[in-house]
Amino acid sequence: MKKFYLFTLLFLFACFTNAQIKVQGVPRNDLPQNLAAQSQNLTTTTLPFSDIQYWVGTGTNEAALVVQWNDNKNPDALVWGFRWNGTATGEDMLKAIAKADHRFYTLLRQGTQFGTAVGGIGFDLNGINSNALYKNGDTMYPLYPSDGIINSSEYDFDSYTAADTNDHWKSGWTTGYWSYWVKDATDTDFGYSGLGASNRQLENGSCDVWNFYVDMNSFPISSTLTPVSPYVNSTDFTNGYFIVNEEWFGHTNGSVNFVNPNGTVNYRIYSNVNNNEAFGATTQFGTIYGDKFYFVSKQAADGGDTQYAPGGRLVVANAQTMQKIASFNTIGGGDGRSFLGVNEHKGYIGASNGIYTFDIDNMQVGSLIPTTGGGSAYAGQIGNMIRTSQYVFAVKQAAGIFVIDPNTDTVIQTISGAFNSIVQAKDGSIWAIMEQKLVNIHPTTFATTAYDIPSTKYFTSWGAWNAGSFTASKQNNTLYWINGTGSFTSGTQIVKFDVATKTFNENFATIPGQTGSFPQIPYGAALRVNPTTDELILNTTEYGYGAHYQNNWVHTYNNTGTLTNTLKLNDYYWFPAVVVFPDNTNPVVAATFPAQINVNSATSIDLKTIVTDDDNAAASIVKAVKSNSNPNIVSAVINLNDELVLTPQGNGTAEVVISFNSNGKVVEKTLTVNATSGVLSTVEVKKTELSIYPNPATDILNIKTQDKVVNVSIFDASGRLVNAKFENGQVNISTLAKGIYIVKIVTDKAVYQQKLMKK
Repeated sequence: MKKFYLFTLLFLFACFTNAQIKVQGVPRNDLPQNLAAQSQNLTTTTLPFSDIQYWVGTGTNEAALVVQWNDNKNPDALVWGFRWNGTATGEDMLKAIAKADHRFYTLLRQGTQFGTAVGGIGFDLNGINSNALYKNGDTMYPLYPSDGIINSSEYDFDSYTAADTNDHWKSGWTTGYWSYWVKDATDTDFGYSGLGASNRQLENGSCDVWNFYVDMNSFPISSTLTPVSPYVNSTDFTNGYFIVNEEWFGHTNGSVNFVNPNGTVNYRIYSNVNNNEAFGATTQFGTIYGDKFYFVSKQAADGGDTQYAPGGRLVVANAQTMQKIASFNTIGGGDGRSFLGVNEHKGYIGASNGIYTFDIDNMQVGSLIPTTGGGSAYAGQIGNMIRTSQYVFAVKQAAGIFVIDPNTDTVIQTISGAFNSIVQAKDGSIWAIMEQKLVNIHPTTFATTAYDIPSTKYFTSWGAWNAGSFTASKQNNTLYWINGTGSFTSGTQIVKFDVATKTFNENFATIPGQTGSFPQIPYGAALRVNPTTDELILNTTEYGYGAHYQNNWVHTYNNTGTLTNTLKLNDYYWFPAVVVFPDNTNPVVAATFPAQINVNSATSIDLKTIVTDDDNAAASIVKAVKSNSNPNIVSAVINLNDELVLTPQGNGTAEVVISFNSNGKVVEKTLTVNATSGVLSTVEVKKTELSIYPNPATDILNIKTQDKVVNVSIFDASGRLVNAKFENGQVNISTLAKGIYIVKIVTDKAVYQQKLMKK
């Protein structure tokens, strides 16, 4: 009887060990009997909490998470820490760590009767931020995690593979699965959990282990547990360059990647910093001005994006940290095209329906600049804009190029022509490109000289607008662009134009990858010149349809046309729009700029050669008189030739502050002017046959000159602009208060300034 009783106990124990096993709370009849028995084994692996380096969450309670892949990639069995107050589950810990550590990603089936099932866990081992999965080998539609989670509605975990085969990644349900082991502070050993993470109540001192059973074979918990170093978002965006991406329309909002000097890429850097927020739909343009990065998208949001929250047509971020500053869904009623910094207080937004001002100080979209609207989204849109030391030049489809006075936000001239894009060369000359002509525009008289492109065409940027490949070197007096075999068909050559000799090299460099049925083609703006290294950066994608567009390359050429490096981006539909380079340096004013000067007649100081910037052309630096402590003693004006003209108005001393604005980075210099003559510059007035009358004046001020008057501005004694309405040779000053004013007259040859008395 005793023997029979012992036999019965052994039989019941055998039945128990060979009975149904639960995987994360789900009863499984399909698992091998020996696996069920092995799952009851205990382990004596220990984990000192003091060794954990990366803690997620806050609170007085602490728990540890261990993930062991058993994939022969080292280090395996990684460890994180989790802190909390109140109650928390194993699922809470897993999700919190996945959200915080952008290297860690999971495949989950949530909301089942057994809670959340963990089907896959991955970790970015090589640091290239390629956290994506392919389902059933479908590389055309990769799946990206949101808050570290990719969701599945089935137990189809065996169907998923990692896009980066060098990552830790294991998933499965029928060919292998994630076994769950738990230990609390009072437990000696780890024990296999028949419950899932949703039903696991953490205690202070708990430890959870996710241990993958490869091919349905059990693995002991490793005796070597490797603490994970804290995840740190890359914030060093000083070396390398940004790639602003349209992204995949209908699937994801726009993004920006950063290419490091060593060739590694930080993907979606803005989204990583800003809680998975992205830009708008089809982000087409980006630029850095001052310490801010401006991203412009065509529409406010992509309705098909379920992973990244949309940011709007205009997103402003800190250029050093990528932290969001502001975002705007509407920018005046049109779709986004471009952005230009005008001065440290103001920018211009190019849209499909005109140009709008933007208040940088208060982060507010302003009003439409008169006469810049009209047309339709694809027959009158605004294209590229550039800021010279005096004016803004903006391309408008079909209309031509607007010349805008940035002081008054008025269009002072329109240069007609079917232009595509515009740049400023190193020497300060302005160049605009048409389909088969290169046009030089004088920076102050706006006279044009056209040069025929010998045998190729410019690859147009209109249609589905992009910023275009037309680009200028900051180090050498050269221009570059990509040729086209037709208006909307790209060629295979990078064209170089020498500004000094006016010569074309239409075979300067060849786009790589031109063999086979699916050659590489430029996409978006495609070509830009690094302002500090003078290297050319070329973006290409693969010709074809569908999955071909997942293949994207970045090529680097030196300034002799030699290909020096090629980088292939992670496979995805990035649709790169434009490369943007960091702006790291401030303008530097030479020591030859005087601190003090004595003047007894009109005296000029050439500012063109007195200021430089390592990552911007000196000709592009905006020079301005910021303040004049005593305009009754000396007038101070910067003429069209970037000369500071000091004209004595009386006897005494004035402090004149000059600002030098290089792409939004501003330095100032104070000049003490000792004036010893009260004689106005009548010699200069007679020389140009310029007359201003009557003076004193009451209602109407007449201005007569043999030259073409470009603009007239009237400033009060503090230097504030009070009137700029010049029509038919006259200025109506009837609304001005009685007092002394300075009249500034800009002609096509020079800038003049005279004192005016209003009665």
